[in-house]
Amino acid sequence: MRWCIVIFLGIAGSAGSAEGQSAAAGLYVEGNQLYRAGDFSSARLRYEAAVRTGIRDPRLLYNLANATYKAGELGLAIVLFERALRLAPRDEDILANLRFLRRLKRDRDPEPVSGFGGFIERVYLWPTSNELAVGWLLSLLGLFGSAGWRRWRQIPVLHTAVAVGLLLCLSIGGFTLSRSQRDGRVEVVVTHAEGIARSGPDAQQTEVFVIHEGTKLVVERSEGDWYLARLPSGLGGWLPASVLTEI
Repeated sequence: MRWCIVIFLGIAGSAGSAEGQSAAAGLYVEGNQLYRAGDFSSARLRYEAAVRTGIRDPRLLYNLANATYKAGELGLAIVLFERALRLAPRDEDILANLRFLRRLKRDRDPEPVSGFGGFIERVYLWPTSNELAVGWLLSLLGLFGSAGWRRWRQIPVLHTAVAVGLLLCLSIGGFTLSRSQRDGRVEVVVTHAEGIARSGPDAQQTEVFVIHEGTKLVVERSEGDWYLARLPSGLGGWLPASVLTEI
């Protein structure tokens, strides 16, 4: 498995002030040096300090996740890789390391959908939300352009272009809305050794199931210090917030 330290290029383009960018870059370099020297705990502290400056960069989170895993915190490392993946959804290094860590956790994930259903799922998840938004905007501009041109030039083919443009605009718009709802879900990971899911938001309620470090769930709602969360299998229960970390 590749546990490389990636080069922190383009940090000046990230969010944050110039002072924050400079401080983050220095902390990042120090973290890399400590990581190469095998001092993973100190490297992690430097990366965490860089994150606190406000910089949002997948490479920084990737290195922090690696150092966190090396320091022995599987669940939190998965959280950090998941956060990095949200910033760089098709990064092969992030995906590979995340797959590796998922194989290490105690609870098994459901097998991925195969065949045609799996292909459709991959197509659905491939574009990012930003790419879908740009696609919808372009289709909208194309629709208005075709409609305006049709009013000026009565050419039959333009009637077809407007109909196709309208269909494309509606399709991409619906796709974008669906993905936006999916991407807006609150997801959490178990970052303690185990979590006991109960039938209600109270420690005295009936135990429903037990899950272990590294398992990801989707939060449906919260009540006090408890989350009603659901596994990919559909099984759900109330878990204390203290055993979970939001992605």
